[in-house]
Amino acid sequence: MISSGVSVVFASSNLQPRMVFLVRFAVLFIFFCCFLVTIRGSPDQGRYKVLEMDSKGNLYLYKSALLCKNEIIKRLTEGNYKLAEPSILGLSKEFPVLNCQDLKLKVPSAASGVYWIDPDGGSHGNAFQAYCDQQTDGGGWTLVWSYTFTAYSSFTSNSNAVTPRPTWTASGANTRVSTTAPLSETHYEAMNFALWRTIGNQSLIKSNINNWIVCSEGTGSIVRQKTGSVKCKLAKQVSQECAGVVPNSLTMHGYGPYLNSNSHYYYFDGNTGSNWPTHDPCGNNQANHLKGVANPHGNIFIR
Repeated sequence: MISSGVSVVFASSNLQPRMVFLVRFAVLFIFFCCFLVTIRGSPDQGRYKVLEMDSKGNLYLYKSALLCKNEIIKRLTEGNYKLAEPSILGLSKEFPVLNCQDLKLKVPSAASGVYWIDPDGGSHGNAFQAYCDQQTDGGGWTLVWSYTFTAYSSFTSNSNAVTPRPTWTASGANTRVSTTAPLSETHYEAMNFALWRTIGNQSLIKSNINNWIVCSEGTGSIVRQKTGSVKCKLAKQVSQECAGVVPNSLTMHGYGPYLNSNSHYYYFDGNTGSNWPTHDPCGNNQANHLKGVANPHGNIFIR
């Protein structure tokens, strides 16, 4: 806390009233900023970073703490500070979290990246690494599937499909099946589908050729493979087409599930001999996806 003994004397006889007000305001503002450094460092609130050092010993003072420079130096000199211990949760197989939402709750400051998770919460012997999105729509998302396309340049041809595919039920699909957890959005693999429902029931669907959406279960559920209604919202407008359109139903199909608005919005077609994997932001089962995109792909996250 700022010492109550600090005082400021203004020679008001030599300053215009407006100038006096501005100087007083500036001093109070500096005191307020330094006060925030104290209260935000308390255990009950998010910590407020003021200082960092790189591997070469260079010190970096955050711009937001610049006005408090003298106060920071004073506290460091007097030893008036607490040591911050970084969390080890999720950083090794010995200390996994249940999933990325569990990590978000226990370590709110954790950045997006790869962490160790153990969805069943039992022995850590079956813990594995997974990618966490800790930013989109509040974070806490576990990446369960990253896919690309077999014929993106001929998108509406029957030879185009998503690959690889998860181990969900799709009796007519013929693209490669994966049970390997993807470690990035362009690491094209799929976590064992049986684990998806142990992680959560909300889905975040991303693509760099279609809009990002967040969907909650209704009568339909992608993790339970149930056809029915879903409640979706836009997470990011990627396309300039049909702003604000989102799906409202899910259908489990023999080639892979699809999300519908008027018609197909996302169709995860896993068959290279029939149909094509619609990514239509208008939800009309048309080729309204973004064209000419490098590394075209999509992802499903669960929370």
